[in-house]
Amino acid sequence: MRICMVTTIFPPALGGPATQCFNLCTALRDRGLVPVVVTYGERFTHIKPNGYSVYSFRESYGFGPIDRLLRWLIFPWYIGAIFRREKIDILHCHSVNMLSFIAAMVGKAMGIPRIVKFAGDWVWETLSTRRVRGKNFAEVYRSSWYSRFLAVLERRGIRLFDLIWAPSKSRRREVEFLVGQDPPSIIIPNCLLFQDSPGTNLRDPEKIIIVSANRFIPHKRIPWIVELYAKIKSPKTCLVLIGDGTETAVVKETIERYRLEDSVICTGRLSSEAVYEQFKKASIYISASLDEGLPNVFIEAMHYGLPIVTTNVGGSGEMVKNGENGFVLPPDNQEAFVSAVRKLINDPDLRLEMSMASTEISKNYDLQTRVEEFIAMYKNLSVKKSG
Repeated sequence: MRICMVTTIFPPALGGPATQCFNLCTALRDRGLVPVVVTYGERFTHIKPNGYSVYSFRESYGFGPIDRLLRWLIFPWYIGAIFRREKIDILHCHSVNMLSFIAAMVGKAMGIPRIVKFAGDWVWETLSTRRVRGKNFAEVYRSSWYSRFLAVLERRGIRLFDLIWAPSKSRRREVEFLVGQDPPSIIIPNCLLFQDSPGTNLRDPEKIIIVSANRFIPHKRIPWIVELYAKIKSPKTCLVLIGDGTETAVVKETIERYRLEDSVICTGRLSSEAVYEQFKKASIYISASLDEGLPNVFIEAMHYGLPIVTTNVGGSGEMVKNGENGFVLPPDNQEAFVSAVRKLINDPDLRLEMSMASTEISKNYDLQTRVEEFIAMYKNLSVKKSG
């Protein structure tokens, strides 16, 4: 079976979608299936770095505002040529966006079964970069003419797919809101492959490292984490912020405003291996995000034995068991975060107990044992379409 994976980012690019797609391709390849990846790049390329084809679709053409229109006009021909050349059996889009919708239209015209991963709501994420906030999706969708337009595109685009992969129960509820009750969907959590053994929290009790790895964008609220850390800083603590993005300057300004240059480290973007080295040294993982599906970074942090302090949004509460391997807290209650982190800092026995629980829970997201669920998903869809 030959499966075309359409993803906005893929290694060597870094990020959750890249990690998830790469891991899934590796696991499928090892089971005898043939993944074919289509992703953004600086130019049109075709390479086989891991025993399967990776096509790069040129993202920019040097014409400014016209570039996006050019992408939409060129991509149908490009993806259609790949479908024919690679004799694709299944189209699997790894995010909800315009290029996924275009790929689905081409796939539908060619009779190829289609799956999309609902990792995050396209309207919400697009508007979050403009600092649009809402108590719920319905409110966000009605916030402007632009949001209403995007919502119409999203609903119609999702209906182009035969199956919607939701990585969490919360994401499936969002799909139901968009397209109605009982959509053609399946829930399979994000899963990863790990080459090394799980870690446990046997770190230096005299040096507590709090770590967070995110894109530096508004809804991840990295400056909020810095403000929180300013309330709990002590001689034995350190905050490590991994990542970069549009809010990098704001994060650095917040660090300077609270005079935390001596105990807050911004590493910039790191390779997966370098991130894992940071996790091995850390004691606590913290997330202040306002929206999450089922974060890959939580799986990685749990694998290395980190208790997690997180907001109660999206699928976070499905991964982190409150009081068992971390704390799941209201998004706007900074004092609750301060209290939870202080509790972990001051109680090494609690840290070790939650560390061991995190490592155990991370086994539920091991792709080695769950790849058959993905293979069954592809086979079932193929049978339904052929029938």
